[in-house]
Amino acid sequence: MSTLDPPENRAFAPADPGFLVSIGALAFLALGLEAVADGTVLMVTGEIPAVYPLGWQVLVWLCLAALWLGVQRGLVAWMRHRAADPALGETAVPESAAPETAVPGASDPAADHRTTTTAFVMFVAAVLLGVILPVFLVGQWRVPPIQRYLDLYAVYGGTAWLGMVGYAAYHMGRSLLLALVLVVAQRAAQLRWPSSRLVRAAPVGGLVLGALLALPGLLLGGAPSALTALVCCTLLGGVHNLTGRSLRWTAPATVAVLLFV
Repeated sequence: MSTLDPPENRAFAPADPGFLVSIGALAFLALGLEAVADGTVLMVTGEIPAVYPLGWQVLVWLCLAALWLGVQRGLVAWMRHRAADPALGETAVPESAAPETAVPGASDPAADHRTTTTAFVMFVAAVLLGVILPVFLVGQWRVPPIQRYLDLYAVYGGTAWLGMVGYAAYHMGRSLLLALVLVVAQRAAQLRWPSSRLVRAAPVGGLVLGALLALPGLLLGGAPSALTALVCCTLLGGVHNLTGRSLRWTAPATVAVLLFV
């Protein structure tokens, strides 16, 4: 974890904050594909619609997951193509704004160990807070994956496990897009203010992602849901900064954290 993921981070080479913001906006708007898919009332109400057979619901989830994965990889490929385009040579990254080749302290094994430990602690805290914050805020214990299974089981009985397979794919595709939003937001902020140590250290990407998720959370789940999303995503942004700002590490961390948000 002491070095960056070169293939992924080279995709963010163009010194163009506007382009990266556009990529993030496209990634977030791609989540709107869910709004045009049949049977996704489940995602809005949190309830299992009995009018949709399990096979159809699973198909919807799997198709959305495939579409979102394709969009995410396509956007990353577009950034790589732009970074490698010689016609854009004038947008080369200034040395002061270039991403680090190692996380802080990488030359010192002890410091690198402390950084890795801190990142792990922040990741665990994000997951745990996603579970326990609603308990303190509203007095209700509700673990989303378990509740999802119970909802599926109440309607479909023993075949609920099949629904969970589809939902896991759906969640992974959605989280990969949101991880890209976090990464490009952090990178765009660094390019916009390359000399600001505060911007480089702050979890800007996590704050942006938290705000984007907090708004629908506020409308659908109230203030506790919005606060949980903001806190957990901010911690996730800290994990992103401490692990070299690499999409390779941020993507699986996002999948795990958002499972409980």
